[in-house]
Amino acid sequence: MGIALRKSNKIIGQIFTKKIENNRLGSIGYRITRKYWGNGYATEALQAVLKFYFQKTELKRLQTDVDVRNIASSKVLEKNGFIKEGTVRQGKMGRKYCDYHIYGFLRTDYKKQS
Repeated sequence: MGIALRKSNKIIGQIFTKKIENNRLGSIGYRITRKYWGNGYATEALQAVLKFYFQKTELKRLQTDVDVRNIASSKVLEKNGFIKEGTVRQGKMGRKYCDYHIYGFLRTDYKKQS
């Protein structure tokens, strides 16, 4: 799904869910064009996706992984209530090997925020 600016409808990034298993578990990811970093767009998009999944579907858990060097993305997740569940050392994340954090968000976490 594209992330667009409200005024111009210009696509500046994407947010996506992959690997949905048994309508219970999904992995989420997002990307914002560098020019638009730091403006809250990822946070806003993630809030909208969480609202959709936990109000309109039976999904129980979303998870994601983040390179330990990507502090801004970790902040976006934590701001939205994701819990850091662990760190994988020198694991494979996508096509690269690096240290990365695993974050999770449960349906019960969403209910606590509402």
